Amino acid sequence: MLPTLLVLPAQVFEPGDTLPPGQVPASLALRAPAPTADSAIHTSPVRAGLLQRSYLHGEAWASESLPLNVAVKLGIPHIYLVLGVAAGPFDHQSGAAWGVGVGTAGRPRGRFTPSLDLLLWLLSNDNDKKAPASQLTQLRPMVAWQLKQGSRWQLVGGPTLNLATAHREPGPPHWELGQDQWRWLDADFPQSLLRLWPGVQLGVRF
Repeated sequence: MLPTLLVLPAQVFEPGDTLPPGQVPASLALRAPAPTADSAIHTSPVRAGLLQRSYLHGEAWASESLPLNVAVKLGIPHIYLVLGVAAGPFDHQSGAAWGVGVGTAGRPRGRFTPSLDLLLWLLSNDNDKKAPASQLTQLRPMVAWQLKQGSRWQLVGGPTLNLATAHREPGPPHWELGQDQWRWLDADFPQSLLRLWPGVQLGVRF
């Protein structure tokens, strides 16, 4: 035999009726509360902005100080890290050079984008043990020009300011880094050597 279910008719309340204590209309009791803005799960605007404005580019360029340079830039446009490798000057220090630095990029103006990098290069001197180990600090203001509107491929160029330092070895200095450049400063201290000169750079960004 099938069990008998007791079904009671729902009581209908009209506007203005008084409800018994502790009782609410069924239409109100079954209604779920509407979600609020605080309960919604959403991505932080700051995080979303960082994801949209992430900065990741590669660059290859040539200059009078280091003939061939390749670098990777990663971060955000306002501040990014630069990691690079370069071929040493075509002289006794023709080994590799390793670079690290920071940079910042300005807002694009049409197809032009300004940027500024500060790099420190460590130059090896494996081919000439008598040459002092050198460091080259470069200030690189640049302007990039998009080859095509919205393209990642850009021509980059601009001046450089080069500051070379080396440990002073006993005897006459044997240091060719920056020797053939237009030197603004060429100092020979008891413990160190110092040279300062301007330069130029030209390459591509992708």
